[in-house]
Amino acid sequence: MSESKIYSFIGLARKAGAVQTGEELVVKAIRRKKACLVIIANDASMNTRGKIEHALKGTGIPMFLFGDKEKLGHALGKPFFSAIAVTDNGFSERIKEMIEETMNYNKSLHGGDLI
Repeated sequence: MSESKIYSFIGLARKAGAVQTGEELVVKAIRRKKACLVIIANDASMNTRGKIEHALKGTGIPMFLFGDKEKLGHALGKPFFSAIAVTDNGFSERIKEMIEETMNYNKSLHGGDLI
């Protein structure tokens, strides 16, 4: 699974109104129990990452570090985004599968665990 397909699918979810973008809206979605999946860009600041991880504590909502801010933003029609929350269960399950598939592919390609 290529990363570009994942970004395209995230863009599709956004068009369907199933994505909250940016640190504040992501934290709100988590607190209101609307988030089904959270994605944080690999190059997000430690401050942003810490706030979102703190909000996620004990919720059971899956979180992935994926991609970079610029590509995530481009997929959503903005210059960059550090974090998004997917609020639709169907979209979140498919995006989660796609990311896991990519991670497993990279893991087998490199012959070891990803850090």
